[in-house]
Amino acid sequence: MTRRRDQRGLALSVWTAAAMPGLIITVGLGVDFSGHAAAEQEARAVAAQAARAATHEVRVTAAGAALDVPAARRAAVAFLRDAGYDGSATVTADSAVVSAHGSYRTLFLGLIGIAAIPVEVTGSARAVATVDGSEA
Repeated sequence: MTRRRDQRGLALSVWTAAAMPGLIITVGLGVDFSGHAAAEQEARAVAAQAARAATHEVRVTAAGAALDVPAARRAAVAFLRDAGYDGSATVTADSAVVSAHGSYRTLFLGLIGIAAIPVEVTGSARAVATVDGSEA
């Protein structure tokens, strides 16, 4: 008696073996790009907080309160550095704009040679004088 072999499972395993690398890369792209988006959101929050820290550096003169520009710039850059970012701050008489630079270390894209994705964001804040909770 001759046994006939069923080869349907063999064709399925070839298809699976051929499709698996593409599926892994697709999942890896999703994981790494969502991780990059989260890292960018965190960096944006840090830049905004650094700008707020800069606007708290006030000096009082005979003409009234004003931002201490050098101290505000130092405060913003120190805030960035303490949070693990590089960056710069531009401070004017009543506002601060902070640029933060960092990178997101990839989890899956390193398999194809992409070890990190750069993160570059800005945050800003405006110094406002208030009297009894209302803008003066």
